[in-house]
Amino acid sequence: MSKKQKITNIILNNLPNSSTFKNIPAEKTLMRWWVTGRTSNNLRLTEEGKLAFDQAEIEFFDFPLFTEKQLKDFKINKKNIFEGSQFTIKLKKVDCPFFIGMKTSKTKSAYIRIYDSKIALLVSLYGSFIEYLESKI
Repeated sequence: MSKKQKITNIILNNLPNSSTFKNIPAEKTLMRWWVTGRTSNNLRLTEEGKLAFDQAEIEFFDFPLFTEKQLKDFKINKKNIFEGSQFTIKLKKVDCPFFIGMKTSKTKSAYIRIYDSKIALLVSLYGSFIEYLESKI
């Protein structure tokens, strides 16, 4: 059983009885809760996956996806923050469930929600999510 399948089963077992996800087979939730379904190790959640984690009351930590300085440097220098690599490939290095979303559509403030206290502590120590991610490469 893959890590993604184990996490899915744990979340399903911790959902309240009133959750609509209780009636969905575990195999189908893999396709609905994870951006890459069951086909990869990437643990990025969909909106529906985030909702399931919320209903199961799983602890999370939110961080800005980019700091103001990273965004400013990117706009001024037109440089790629990720040095030519694709962002989604680098996200595979995050070894816990996570969700990427927008705080509001007006401010365009992207955030990442981490569902692991140890990784959240490392992000805090590195100073930003991007710096943590670059340390994993």
